[in-house]
Amino acid sequence: MNYYAIIPASGSGVRFKDKIPKQFIKFDGKEVIAHTLLKFQSIPAIKSIVIASQYRFFKRIISIISTYNITKVKAIVEGGAERQNSVYNALRYLDCRKNDVVLVHDAVRPFVSPNLIKRLIAASGKNSAVIPGLKISDTVKKADFNSIVLETVQREGLWLVQTPQAVRYDILIKSFEKAFSDNYIGTDEASLLEYSGFRVRIINGEKSNIKITTKEDLII
Repeated sequence: MNYYAIIPASGSGVRFKDKIPKQFIKFDGKEVIAHTLLKFQSIPAIKSIVIASQYRFFKRIISIISTYNITKVKAIVEGGAERQNSVYNALRYLDCRKNDVVLVHDAVRPFVSPNLIKRLIAASGKNSAVIPGLKISDTVKKADFNSIVLETVQREGLWLVQTPQAVRYDILIKSFEKAFSDNYIGTDEASLLEYSGFRVRIINGEKSNIKITTKEDLII
């Protein structure tokens, strides 16, 4: 069994309100995507990494890979209109056997720990699909479009889902193909698996494993 990583990095950073997409903003001396890639580079079990990005950023990514000697990146593929398209383009590039495991991780989650990646890899040995998440502890409200509270949602069983999402290749590719056939757009890999009827296991994620959305997220 081999393990591969796909890093979707096609976001334009509209909510980040900067001319530079958030994956290329620097903190602690390195670009956000560099921090992310180096985490996967450090995991011995990861055989290779494929990045999905807008074509206009290929040269920038190649420069980052070279600067930090990230040797496990084997390809950069062009991203699509949706995250789902980007991941699928990367998935089709991989030369996987059906039992190989693919870990899909947001380029803008640079604080993921090697320990979490290793725990997901370990859990994938007994589960065909494993995702990290955090149990919700705050009170959850449902509101209308005018921000008027409609009801309090029971939080039992609710999780905030993160990446990496580790999935066996054969069911991941089947789930993508069914989604595209049915014109279904999901928000993550797990949503496609659920749509196709596959079971997904959740393990404890990390509070620090945030997705960079605004500049305030980089104030650490």
